[in-house]
Amino acid sequence: MGLRILLGGIPLGCDNVGDEAIIACAVGCFREMFPDAVLVVSTARPAATAARLQVKGMPLFGFDGEKSWRAFAAAVHGFDLFVWAGATGLSDYPAVAVRLLQRAQRAGVRTVIWNVDMNERLNPAFYQARGRRLALLQMAARLTGGRFDAVGAYENWLASRIEAKLGRVLRGCDAVVVRDQQSREKLCRIGYDGALVGADSAIGLRSAGAEQLPAVVGEWQARDIIGVGISSQQPPADPVALGAAFDQILAAAEGRRLLFIPMNPVTDLAWMRTFRAGLRFREKTRLLEHCPAPEVVQAVAGRCRLIISSRLHLLLLASNANTPFLGLSRGSKIDNFLAEFGQRPIGSVEGCDPARLTAAVETVLQAPKEEFRQLNQVVRTRLEQRLRSAAAVVRKAVAATTEGMG
Repeated sequence: MGLRILLGGIPLGCDNVGDEAIIACAVGCFREMFPDAVLVVSTARPAATAARLQVKGMPLFGFDGEKSWRAFAAAVHGFDLFVWAGATGLSDYPAVAVRLLQRAQRAGVRTVIWNVDMNERLNPAFYQARGRRLALLQMAARLTGGRFDAVGAYENWLASRIEAKLGRVLRGCDAVVVRDQQSREKLCRIGYDGALVGADSAIGLRSAGAEQLPAVVGEWQARDIIGVGISSQQPPADPVALGAAFDQILAAAEGRRLLFIPMNPVTDLAWMRTFRAGLRFREKTRLLEHCPAPEVVQAVAGRCRLIISSRLHLLLLASNANTPFLGLSRGSKIDNFLAEFGQRPIGSVEGCDPARLTAAVETVLQAPKEEFRQLNQVVRTRLEQRLRSAAAVVRKAVAATTEGMG
């Protein structure tokens, strides 16, 4: 009988197109590595995920209260391998990572980190002082005349404590693969130097066929469509200035259209609907009201002339579809992906210069399409090679452990 492999560790089934692209391709990677394995995915929508990916589904572990922790502790005993399967979980949810990996390792289950990355900053929702505690720390700093940064000291303590725990649990893994060099360097700084650099699993996603494209893409077939993805998790600090830039871009040429592509079909959609209503040329814009599956989003990106996004995976899907892109920084993961292409962000959600954005758009739209295609092919060849090398290491590490236990 083949290995029983549980993939999880990220909040799957929770309205995130990028996460669904990751898990679809991670399943494909592990199916190729271990053809006889039974693959099981932990997700908030186990039945839908099982049907879509031809796997078995289990409830979402680690993100749904203490009950899910007890369920994970009971369920993990039935597996040979637990895989933390992508996204930015090591910095977004490090406490979840530690707890899941610890419980699996204590149950004698082998563990693998598969192309997860780590932002320079830990998730501010969990590792920044807030509310009453923040007020007390600020008061303590004032009592010292500003000589002691009580807030900074507390937040540094929070970060160093979880980073030390993370380093220890990673040392118990059979293999640790991160999706970029910057994440590996961050792990080295917290005391773990055994990570291998791979690539985001979603680079293997295939586009849907033309018959699945939304109607608006067909309506605009002869237009220069600019796809836009803005994350509602960290929306632009100055949406009015961003809106003015988009109006200027639309006014510069009659054939241009703006297509808003929400990567979260609930929260991104709501924010974009409000933002779009404030545009002067909103009649030249559309909103994907019913955000489709990742492969359909990728096909939509393939019909665009340019993608502008603060969502990492819309940039990645654009690359898959050979469409040029511009990134708005929202943490180091966007910067790291752009760096693979020799790009820098055109701004950040905290501060985007409209003049710089419009100039960057004009530069891309005037450049020959083949120029980006050639660069994209070089980068993708490198990423695909890293992914294959990582898969070979994981396959060998798991096989060696299996033989040792046998």
